[in-house]
Amino acid sequence: MCTFVNAVAPAAVALAGLLTSAANAQLRVANYNVAAAKGDPIAMKAVFAAIAADDKFGFAVAPHVVVVQEAPSSKIDEIESLLDSAIAGFNYTRATYTTSPSEDGSGGAEAMFYRSDVVAEIVAGHVDLDTGAGRKTDRWQLQLVGYSSASAKFYVYGMHLKASQGAANEAIRLAGAQTIRANADGLGQGIHIIYSGDFNLYSNNESAYAAFLAAGNGQAFDPLGTGSWSGAANAIKHSQSPRDIVAGGLVGGGMDDRFDFQLSTSEFQDGNGLSIIAGTYRSLGNDGNHFDIGINVGNNTYYPNDIPRSNTLADNLFDASDHIAVVCDYQLPAVMSASLTGSFGKVIKNAVYSLNVSIQNIAAGVPVGIDALDYEVQGNGVLSGNFAGTAPLAPSSAIVQVPVNTSTVGFVSGSALVTAVSEATQGASQLLPTSGQVVRAANGSFSAIADTNAAVAASAMTEGDAGLTIPASVFNYLYDSNQALLDIDLVAGLGSRFSLFSGIQSGVGANPAVLTFAFDGAGATAGMYSQNVTVSASDQDIPGAMSSLLQLTLTVTVNAVGNPADLDGNGTVDGADLAILLGQWGADGSADITGDGVVDGADLATLLGAWM
Repeated sequence: MCTFVNAVAPAAVALAGLLTSAANAQLRVANYNVAAAKGDPIAMKAVFAAIAADDKFGFAVAPHVVVVQEAPSSKIDEIESLLDSAIAGFNYTRATYTTSPSEDGSGGAEAMFYRSDVVAEIVAGHVDLDTGAGRKTDRWQLQLVGYSSASAKFYVYGMHLKASQGAANEAIRLAGAQTIRANADGLGQGIHIIYSGDFNLYSNNESAYAAFLAAGNGQAFDPLGTGSWSGAANAIKHSQSPRDIVAGGLVGGGMDDRFDFQLSTSEFQDGNGLSIIAGTYRSLGNDGNHFDIGINVGNNTYYPNDIPRSNTLADNLFDASDHIAVVCDYQLPAVMSASLTGSFGKVIKNAVYSLNVSIQNIAAGVPVGIDALDYEVQGNGVLSGNFAGTAPLAPSSAIVQVPVNTSTVGFVSGSALVTAVSEATQGASQLLPTSGQVVRAANGSFSAIADTNAAVAASAMTEGDAGLTIPASVFNYLYDSNQALLDIDLVAGLGSRFSLFSGIQSGVGANPAVLTFAFDGAGATAGMYSQNVTVSASDQDIPGAMSSLLQLTLTVTVNAVGNPADLDGNGTVDGADLAILLGQWGADGSADITGDGVVDGADLATLLGAWM
């Protein structure tokens, strides 16, 4: 037999100390017959710490619900104090506690302690049920903190049924089980229920066991199956007694009975919402190799890769009580977070455009302890379509692209309704509104009064001048608040004597952009010079933006010295010059012989006067 250790194993202490920062997205429930606290209190404290530190399945968490049997009124404060001091960072709340002289005389009443950061007691849900032999079974109702669904509520029964073998004792146990089942069945269908405690059942053939498993609203299911738990082959199921000697009021006999259970209704078995995490039901410290002997005889291999830790746990179980704790982990429902931009700004009419709905499961903790978040998304108003999927755990997101109807110009609005399909999901229905504006495409034009995509910009100079500039206005034709702004992006095709001086700009709305071209007159002889250029324009940078091309011909007439009416520079004022003047009539061009800023009758008179 291992020597008794008066302290929690160092590894267990270290792990328990980290639990204050660990996530709690699984529900750990433990039930433990503490034998009226007759055992060593230091060892019991160590067992409570070990329940929190137990990472046999890859994760550890301070238990959220601890149900104890044989908790007499004279010891309840001590038991609670041991639990509080064993698990760093948590002060447990005592659930409704009732007792009586008969219960104290039968070993002690049932008690429950819970973590108020994760669960809360609904006091009105507590009842005491007389289940024979001077003992009462307590029923507590709990609500998951932060969850509003009715499916996030559950009941826990804590019981200590009649002990000992024999037909009379079995009959009392059966009557107790029937009383509990009648009460549970009366809660209605679809209720999450955990039946926990010291059932004192000697075999799977007992009628009390069958009563728990019988059909009905409160039908219980056994995580270990309904087969036999007798003999060495089933040693892993046993919970009593970790001791092979009788001392201090604690019974011995070795590990050979499965007295302690944690059964639950089908609502905990379906993998939806609040459900058992498969494979996590265990008798703490039972390695299955200690049948009919003390749990600390030889080496204990509960943690196969850490025998010293296993041995320390076994020693503490031996000295704390004549039962070992049953521990089981349950997954918690998902918590949904969904987002959609509230304003998507402007988008071009008939653009193919969608908005991203981001969906996360923000329940925190180990992935195995969180229910999957299945969702549906429905578009309304300007949004359309129906979508479904499964959202990952944060920080990852599911991105649903919801199409926007861009067929109608003007301000538009809509919403995405995100609905969680998964049971008891918090935030299960979220309506996400959005709005924006659908606008016409911009329309580049060389005219303010017509949609003109090709034009000529003409000017004139006298032979020997250094050069000149040629302006060309680009309008956003028919612009109003429901039209995209126009960007002038590029002018291509320049060369020879022509260059761009200024005018590349974005955001052209009511006022035109003015492109200013330069003509290099150095060495230019009389005559006409021209250049075809392409102006690239586009919508402002919004969804659906498109590009367009405008064609502009630049012309400069270089007049011979002394004859400004010789518009084509051929040395003669004739019909060709008249044609140029008439072509520029009303504009400010090279035919403005008088220099008054407009080609008009004064210029015509001057030209005719110089006719040769």
